[in-house]
Amino acid sequence: MRNILLILGLVLSLQMANAQSDEELITQTVNDYLEGGTNGEVERFKKAFLSDAIQKSVGKTGVTGMTVESLASKIKPNQKMERTTKIVSWSYAGTAATAVTETEYPTSKIIDLLNLLKVNNEWKIVSRVYSRIEKEESVTSSSPMVAKVDPKAKGKTAAATPPVKKKPVVNDGW
Repeated sequence: MRNILLILGLVLSLQMANAQSDEELITQTVNDYLEGGTNGEVERFKKAFLSDAIQKSVGKTGVTGMTVESLASKIKPNQKMERTTKIVSWSYAGTAATAVTETEYPTSKIIDLLNLLKVNNEWKIVSRVYSRIEKEESVTSSSPMVAKVDPKAKGKTAAATPPVKKKPVVNDGW
């Protein structure tokens, strides 16, 4: 019995280590993208992406896109950019992940929505959609909402409504 519990504990700890490992690897990949670009580390920046990753945004002429190589060519090697970056959020399930990042420049921000896949035990950015916003703006999120499967929708996912806050009971003397 003791050996069974020991083996069970070992299996559970290995699973937890794997989850922590994925969390660290996702964060590292996103930081390679952010810090590589900020610090002029072109190879570190490119390493974060799958070679054929797509990037899209909406510009004055409509939807525009560029390759990783095209974006990397705009980075000045070994020159630090005047910007700050942060990971706003990330989540993952299995071999798919998503991350939201914010890059703040002196006069504006770029918000990135990154999709990552675990390929050969490495997390890689496979797509990036981004938007330039005013410096005072921030990301709008549905974080209080939780996706759930609606049994009436035959497997389609629907956004769950956030729990209703109960009004405090007021003693009106009756």
